[in-house]
Amino acid sequence: MGNTRTHQRPVGRRITPQRAQFRRLAESADIGTVTRAQLAVLAQSLTCTGLINGTESHLLVALINTVPAESFDKPGRPIVFKSNQQLAFEIGRSIGRVSRMLSSLFDAGLITMQDSGNYKRYPIRNGNGEITDGCGIDLRILIVRYAELDELVRQVRAEKKAADAALRRYRGALRNARYALSTAAELSKQVLDRIGSRIERVSDFVGAAGKGSSGMLRRATAILEWLVERLMQLPRRSAEVSETNNMTCPHVENGMHKQITTPHPFDEGNQERRSANAEQLSSPEAGSASKWAFEESLRRGRGEINQPRRLPQAMVALQDVLRAVPALKTYGFAPTSWADLARAVPLMCRFAGISEDARARPGAGRAADVPVCRDLRGCPRPRGRADGRAASRRRRRRDT
Repeated sequence: MGNTRTHQRPVGRRITPQRAQFRRLAESADIGTVTRAQLAVLAQSLTCTGLINGTESHLLVALINTVPAESFDKPGRPIVFKSNQQLAFEIGRSIGRVSRMLSSLFDAGLITMQDSGNYKRYPIRNGNGEITDGCGIDLRILIVRYAELDELVRQVRAEKKAADAALRRYRGALRNARYALSTAAELSKQVLDRIGSRIERVSDFVGAAGKGSSGMLRRATAILEWLVERLMQLPRRSAEVSETNNMTCPHVENGMHKQITTPHPFDEGNQERRSANAEQLSSPEAGSASKWAFEESLRRGRGEINQPRRLPQAMVALQDVLRAVPALKTYGFAPTSWADLARAVPLMCRFAGISEDARARPGAGRAADVPVCRDLRGCPRPRGRADGRAASRRRRRRDT
């Protein structure tokens, strides 16, 4: 008789370093942060990423729905103890196919598995009946990787949306280019043949547009749109940009804004500006200085301090200004905003006889409010207080 040969039965599934890493990662799951419904929706969406196929997604959804919803709460343990035979019956596949798909999900890091020596799946409970461990299909790895997988799904969907938009624009640009080539009659036949060969070269380079990347489709679309502009004999884009680059305020100064120190800009009272009530950033450095040493605006005489307070000036509406100055409509000025009125100031000064130099001179804002005479020889000289005193002295000398 020959020697009998015994075959050792392998215990559990083959363990690789990657699977061991997934098991260690599953132990750090924070139960209660993700619900069962969120995992089910994620399992259905993973097919668009190419990580799993439709049948594996169906099996993963069946595993998630098998676990009670309470198992994804804080004290729960989301582990599936169904056999491969029962899972094969539920998804309509063979037992061997289910076993291979479980291995694929394990390799993808979507589940972890702990098999027993006799290939049975069972829970291990404590004295209170709670599941502390077990041999089965563990879904805690999905809780750990939920944020990563959800972001992957969002990114793939965004890329697909951008690719579809680029594909539609490319097909429209190609159709417009061919139509413009057939209707262009002002160009010579040699130019039309050259542009037509370029259009076909772009089309041949792209090939099947549905399989091209979004970046390549965008570059091809830009070339086709440029060829259409050549066929339509439109001006170059650089010339258009230089013509339309119109600034509303060409003489704007890029100065630094100076923050006011008082929180009451329209109130000129002394109480709000006193250093005793205002915030002083350098008050420790002032020591025992008097309250007049903090601000320069308070170094005034008592006569100025005791003067009656001036009320803040109210803002005037633009319509009131237009009604008060009917000459604006006479000269054809009808501003609809303060910005229009400010832009019309140079022309208004020109009508009033104010020169450009006088308007641009510092402090000329008050003088520009009243029109001046074009010819100073025809205007009477205003008499001031000094002229009046000189005239009275001359009269006293004449009387004596």
